[in-house]
Amino acid sequence: MKRTNRLSRSGAALLVIALSVLGTVAITVVDWPSPDGHSSAELPDPSDPRLSLLVDAERKLRAAQITSTFENSTLELQYDYVENIGDGRGITAGRAGFTSGTGDLLLVIRRYTEAKPGNVLAPYITSLEAVNGTDSVTGLNGFADAWAEAAEDPDFRSLQDEMVDELYFFPAMTMAADVGIETPLGQMIVWDTMIQHGADGDNGTWAIIRETQETVGTIGQNESAWLDAFLDTRLRHLLDMYRGASEDADVSSVSRVEALRSLLQVPNLALEPPMTWEVYGDRFALPARDE
Repeated sequence: MKRTNRLSRSGAALLVIALSVLGTVAITVVDWPSPDGHSSAELPDPSDPRLSLLVDAERKLRAAQITSTFENSTLELQYDYVENIGDGRGITAGRAGFTSGTGDLLLVIRRYTEAKPGNVLAPYITSLEAVNGTDSVTGLNGFADAWAEAAEDPDFRSLQDEMVDELYFFPAMTMAADVGIETPLGQMIVWDTMIQHGADGDNGTWAIIRETQETVGTIGQNESAWLDAFLDTRLRHLLDMYRGASEDADVSSVSRVEALRSLLQVPNLALEPPMTWEVYGDRFALPARDE
């Protein structure tokens, strides 16, 4: 479970001074740089389809790194991560937090066993089938060590990447397109939501999308405002998901959502470095590409 402080609203500001002199208008534009080093003129058009996470591999990795700071408090994707974080989903493992309680962890291990029978995780399939849909960890003694050993295998890390794409990334990109999201940050927010909430159910991503649309309507011409409302709705669902789990769960939920909101408020819809954000009291940064 993770933790956060909301960053104050900031970003590139344009000061426009119009002076009317004898029927003419003179306009002076002062471009103030944002705290993360950007000026508004430097940022690319976030709706440029060439920046889509489906097309731009570097931007997709950037989005995955942001989620990694939420899941594992590091920019490095944690293929060997494994822990019972007490969120009601049993064991959480891997770069995207596959869990024993939701079935995706079981699916990963089944796929790995199909490719490599007799691997160190194969003996846990029966136990994972038994605890699927619960927070139980019965029969999973030693699982953490086995997962860490399997994560040393490059094929297992590649499989995790493939499963993240199959279960979360591509469905999230389809959702984003259906809703009318055009920017990398918008895509990233839906992807991150999919990883934490899944697609369906009372607190799933589709439910959050529908509730946002009922509250503020369709995206229209203002994607930023819609995403801000989406994050409000997501937070309400997070607090519902983890109700009674722990006080830390509430703090963590607020922190994750506000970290995303801070990027929205810069604004950095293009996910263009340099970027900074804060989550669970820790500050993270992605430098400019030439640094």
